[in-house]
Amino acid sequence: MYKLALSTFFVLLSCHVQAEPFAYITNQGADTVTVVDLATQKVTATIPTGKAPVGVAIDHFQNHLYVTNVESRSITIIDIVTNKAIGEIKLSIAPVGVTLSKDASKLFVADWFQDHIFVFDTSKVLEVDAGKHYQEVSMGKAPAGMVVSREGASLYVANRDSNEVGVIDIRTLKVVNKIAVGKHPFGMALGGDGRNLFVVNVESNSVSIIDTRSDKVTATIKVGEHPYCVVTNTDGTRAYVTNTGADSVSVIDTKLQKVIETIPTGGFPEGIDFDAKNNRVIVASWMDDEINVIDAKTLKKIGSVATASKSRAFGQFIGNPMIGNSK
Repeated sequence: MYKLALSTFFVLLSCHVQAEPFAYITNQGADTVTVVDLATQKVTATIPTGKAPVGVAIDHFQNHLYVTNVESRSITIIDIVTNKAIGEIKLSIAPVGVTLSKDASKLFVADWFQDHIFVFDTSKVLEVDAGKHYQEVSMGKAPAGMVVSREGASLYVANRDSNEVGVIDIRTLKVVNKIAVGKHPFGMALGGDGRNLFVVNVESNSVSIIDTRSDKVTATIKVGEHPYCVVTNTDGTRAYVTNTGADSVSVIDTKLQKVIETIPTGGFPEGIDFDAKNNRVIVASWMDDEINVIDAKTLKKIGSVATASKSRAFGQFIGNPMIGNSK
């Protein structure tokens, strides 16, 4: 299935023009998503969502953006070509974390309060009663960040209040492992080759590195105060961690397994993602209502873009919409 999905994706690439990368920033205090053109560093759209949007996941097959709305207990579905909301999944839970399977056929939503992962069929999410039809996987306490393995077989879930990372077999939807990490794991990211999973431990002020072949912790690295999210560069040689309590980003040399630089940011940095096209790190500042742009080569902040109230952008928020036929 995964090979077929990847081949389909490359066919799509050959038939469509891929736009410059955009950042889709959830603004929890404004009930909106701000769309930023990362080539020009300009806001191109502001899209209304449900109440208190937090999590983000992008389906490049269908040009869909999924946004979790904590207070309205829903997921807004946005067309990233038109930048218009096209649907809403109404839920019985307050969703936070969200991600997609490798082929984007499954949408995973973390049930923060009742310790479950909901699994939706993305071919049916635009139906009126989509929120009532899902599969459910019991998980550890307060599941938050989620990452799919590079080959697409496993879903890793940061269980904040269990101090562990759960591993779900995506084919069977069975929990196959639980890996002890630091205190209050939250954001996670895969390294460039998919072997290393970086897990932020909020109350331990550290990052755990899990070898995805053995599902064992191989290193723990101290970072700044109250870290929140992490991303790596394309080849996985650097990991970047937002420190909400220190208003900074820690830069980790993943080979040396140590922090090599600390970069000042706007207040309370939360979501973070890597702009591979421009070799930049994009950071959402919750306190200053903006994104910060960091040059990944010089490790210097080179700019900022105003967004809206309480920007969070929890998840992989940089996307490239397919915007037309190249023929």
